[in-house]
Amino acid sequence: MKIKKIIYISTLNLKEIIMKGKSILIMGLAVAFVACNQQNKQTTNTNSVTKQENIEKQPFLKQMEYSNLVDKASQEEVKQALANAGIAQANIEAFFENVNYFNNLVGDVGLVQQGFSTSDNLTPKYDQVSVIERWDKKHPNFPGYNCRITSLDLLRDFVEVKEPKTDVGLNLFVDNDALENNPKRVFSEREKEVFMNLYTNFPTPYVSDTQKHIENARKTWKEKGITFPHKNDRAKASLISVFFHSAITPEESELFVGHVGVLVPTTDNKLIFIEKLSFQEPYQAVKFNNRTELNDFLMHRYDVEWNQPTSIPFIFENDDLLEGYRPNENKVKQ
Repeated sequence: MKIKKIIYISTLNLKEIIMKGKSILIMGLAVAFVACNQQNKQTTNTNSVTKQENIEKQPFLKQMEYSNLVDKASQEEVKQALANAGIAQANIEAFFENVNYFNNLVGDVGLVQQGFSTSDNLTPKYDQVSVIERWDKKHPNFPGYNCRITSLDLLRDFVEVKEPKTDVGLNLFVDNDALENNPKRVFSEREKEVFMNLYTNFPTPYVSDTQKHIENARKTWKEKGITFPHKNDRAKASLISVFFHSAITPEESELFVGHVGVLVPTTDNKLIFIEKLSFQEPYQAVKFNNRTELNDFLMHRYDVEWNQPTSIPFIFENDDLLEGYRPNENKVKQ
């Protein structure tokens, strides 16, 4: 029997599923990848080939430098980076209000208490059970914020949609509940339409060829009129989206944005990736030397399945493939 897999990474936890009366089975993300360097080998552009060779030579990321934004020093550093990247002060203040509220409410659940910490584990462990218990005690009907809500809340001025639709995709039912049951209003009606249009699932070919899904995502977002006015300005913040392929039949083959974060440059030529891991997991700010390291960090977490009929995840920066994209070379074969 084939079971439809709907992988709502960074969205669901057990309590939320039970509350909604949904039965959602987490299955494989994908395998059978088409390496991004194949496309480069087919081009005569010498610069592209050289850049791809450099990506292939760069060792896969083994350590991460991260903060949970608990202390004043780390907050000030990230605040400055966000401001320098063009994010409105009001959006920054709203973000840190949410960060402080979450951190103070959940308490000691494995958060880095001071500054940025270096870890050999690219997926730090947090006490999610305690987070759920403490959050639910205070907010039984409001799950809080996840990656998608957090990212668009920061980048509401960086994304435009020509004619957004109001349909709520199945992958966004908890997001929609969070917005509807929030004690404070996060988005205007127009911004909520942009949110749904940007993140909702959409049809894709029933194939494992990653390149076909990348092309389909580009095409679909273009047809929706999704644009990023600052996409060519590396000094500005950008939206990082991890796409997942869910499928059981050709008719039910879909792509959806399973995880999102905000990328900003720093004054010392590094990058900071800001994310809310999920409703039941904390905020993280992670430092990288380049976009290949960011790719490795995300693919280590999400490109983990073998022997699936679907594509592996792929990553967009704004509306195109992330520079440095490559599969997870360290995933364990089952």
